Amino acid sequence: MVAKSRLEGINNMYLLLDIGNTRCKAALYENGSLRLVQDLATMDINPTDIEAVIVASVAADEQLQVLKQKLKLTDVRWIQVQSEAAAFGIRNSYSEPEKLGVDRWLAMIAAKQQLPNHSIMVIDAGTAVTIDWLDPQGSHQGGWIIPGLAMQQRAVVSNTAKVLNANEFKPVLAPANNTATALQSGCLAAVIGAIQLAWQNHPTQQIILTGGDSLLLASHLDSLPIIIEPLLVFHGLSRYCRL
Repeated sequence: MVAKSRLEGINNMYLLLDIGNTRCKAALYENGSLRLVQDLATMDINPTDIEAVIVASVAADEQLQVLKQKLKLTDVRWIQVQSEAAAFGIRNSYSEPEKLGVDRWLAMIAAKQQLPNHSIMVIDAGTAVTIDWLDPQGSHQGGWIIPGLAMQQRAVVSNTAKVLNANEFKPVLAPANNTATALQSGCLAAVIGAIQLAWQNHPTQQIILTGGDSLLLASHLDSLPIIIEPLLVFHGLSRYCRL
């Protein structure tokens, strides 16, 4: 007898949404496989084929309501995942578990699944850079939140009168001879330095890196044991589609 999933049906299609502060990413989960959706606006899927929409969101609740209407999936079941005290072998260190960012929670779930019995540093390099530590038993040891590369640059430009940025991101980890390069390079150095300090103070067996800036950061961290997993949050989200 085949066990049913938590959402009643292991062979159905689920639309997974990762709604961040700056953009919404989507994937389809079907029969144990993930497929990234490049453009939600042109997604050609019959709503009746979707068992449920499973959502991880760090954005405002109003944005979720707008998205439901825009996708014309108001008749499909929507399930919003929240961080929990414990699930899938992970134990949350927060005294108020729901206040841990759900993207961090899902990334740790996926990291634990991919590297069981390992100590892991989980890094998500997006709008913010989050660093979380897991011990080999799956206990969350705490984490850091750092402004991401783009956020750092915007903060400096918006709070200074004469510091201007360039449209093209071309940092160099060397002393820069123009303001835009100095800004970009300083922001990159700050994130790389934070990751190196995190590793120095609390080393783990493995680092799993995800997020839009993961490839750039990894290219400057080749001395560390890094695995890049672009779909890490979606792998965590997919656990809510099955037992």
